[in-house]
Amino acid sequence: MHQAFQVGLMLSVAVATASACTSVLGDFTVGEPGASSSGGSSGCPPGMADCNGDTFCEVNLHDDPQNCGACGSVCLDEGMCSESGCSGVTEIARGFPTPEDANARLLVIYQDEIYWTAGEGANGSVQKVPALGGSVTLLAAGQNAPYGIAVNQQGVFWANLNDTNVMWVDREGQETPKVIYDSNHATLGVAADESDVFWAQRAAGIGVPGKGSLIGRIAMLDEWPNDEGANDEFHEDDEASPHLIALDAEHVYWVDRSARGTVNRTRRDTGDTVELADEQPFPYAIAVDEAFVYWTNSPRGNDTDQQAAVMRAPKDGSQEAMAIWEPSEDDDVEHPSPDCIAVDGNDDYVYWTDQGTPRVLRRRKDGRGRQQVLYEGGAPRGIALHGGFVFWVEEKGAGGVRKLPR
Repeated sequence: MHQAFQVGLMLSVAVATASACTSVLGDFTVGEPGASSSGGSSGCPPGMADCNGDTFCEVNLHDDPQNCGACGSVCLDEGMCSESGCSGVTEIARGFPTPEDANARLLVIYQDEIYWTAGEGANGSVQKVPALGGSVTLLAAGQNAPYGIAVNQQGVFWANLNDTNVMWVDREGQETPKVIYDSNHATLGVAADESDVFWAQRAAGIGVPGKGSLIGRIAMLDEWPNDEGANDEFHEDDEASPHLIALDAEHVYWVDRSARGTVNRTRRDTGDTVELADEQPFPYAIAVDEAFVYWTNSPRGNDTDQQAAVMRAPKDGSQEAMAIWEPSEDDDVEHPSPDCIAVDGNDDYVYWTDQGTPRVLRRRKDGRGRQQVLYEGGAPRGIALHGGFVFWVEEKGAGGVRKLPR
């Protein structure tokens, strides 16, 4: 068992409040000291804001498409701004840690804040922004390919894919990020609730099983951070290549990207595991609601005869898996590649991003009707649901965070 609790090795560490962070959007800067993110503070009346830090309440947040609802929230595609927000897609953050090295990857939402990872190399970062938009807080810089991310009351947890570790920082980014688990293998998916944090790791290359592949568990103690380490013996599986994971109160759900292509349910109290589906072609991302587990199948390459799909199966294993969406139902695209996926109990749809033909889509959870393309363009990656909105991050370009009413 490898475990550590130490200061993370980083190129730089951000220890800053939201008012000290900036984000370049177009030709202006968001989050100058003294700026109000939503109006009504810094002496501004409700609906007005000082977005440039000059102490004047110069912005009407109800009709400015460059500052719609909050400073720096931009209405894209010539969208209109009103009291209810942008008429279409809103970009609430972009360009972190720098516009040249943004590359947003995965995101999670906790207490009305969006947390996400960005960067493919040693200049990766972890940051957050209010769900309404406003100043971005840089929580950690100098992270080596940060990937899966989770948040609970104890802080922010993420996996550094290239540094093979799991990290922690407080939710305000005021403390130095710390290594809470140091592995010999690639760390990937991370999921959390207030009781536990779980992570997935693979022992070999993408989709290759090997000794050291596992789902690990970190129990949340009364005081955090603590030095009692992580349990990398929670569920070991040398025949698997675990990737992304999801939780409910009793189980951890995870996909195995190896050739056997399984979707699995592991008991949180014992580590006992049941296969809910097998022979899935390269399962990638996973999500759960009250009764079902959902996942994306994303075969590699355009020459494979395996089919991409969005799938679901009952969480109790009572029925076989069914396809919610398949490429044969989507005549307008040549190489669809479903990526990240999200569901909740607030509507009857499953949402996902498509990297092959960049889109954000949804379809009814039971597969009825046709898929709906909510947004097309950019490079959408991680996706999450919160309130009446669907949120996603852009992997390429400025690496922004975007939202759209459901």
